Amino acid sequence: MNDFFLLNNESLPHVFVDQNIEIKQIQVKNLNRFAQFADPIKKLDSYSIETITPLVESQMLNIMGICLMVTTIRPESFEENLEQPTAIAELVLKIIEVNEEFFKKEPKGENNKDSSWFNAISYLIKHGHSEEEVLNMSYGAFLKYLKEAQSIERRKIKSYAIATRVANHAKNQAWEKYLKQ
Repeated sequence: MNDFFLLNNESLPHVFVDQNIEIKQIQVKNLNRFAQFADPIKKLDSYSIETITPLVESQMLNIMGICLMVTTIRPESFEENLEQPTAIAELVLKIIEVNEEFFKKEPKGENNKDSSWFNAISYLIKHGHSEEEVLNMSYGAFLKYLKEAQSIERRKIKSYAIATRVANHAKNQAWEKYLKQ
């Protein structure tokens, strides 16, 4: 999904069997509960109809949980179509597509044990977002904002380092010229 899809917290229309539904992005405030349902699916090596279909029967409660959290499907409609594993697998695949940031595999060694959700949320608050705004963001938008805030901070640090180096090595006149520029 593109940045505007994430930023506007848009949803994706989908036809489940014979019902028009929408697939929504998971919001940060619901991420913990969503993760509990989505964990068995996230553990798959790849996402396709072929890899998801075998999970439909064994993970039906978890699949129902994620569907009820991020789709507009009525529970009765879902229950009426339990005997259609391919349609359910297609729905799960669309949920993965809309929430790709959540289901994206982390490269080995990138899991920072010193970070926490509280730190990440407070980091965005420090960079001008309100707590309510952060909690109501889609997970994808949250990650994009976090990445951009980190990029801005890295540029500031680099700028401070350059200024410090110039100040330590410049004559007074050269330092004044640097500051004016």
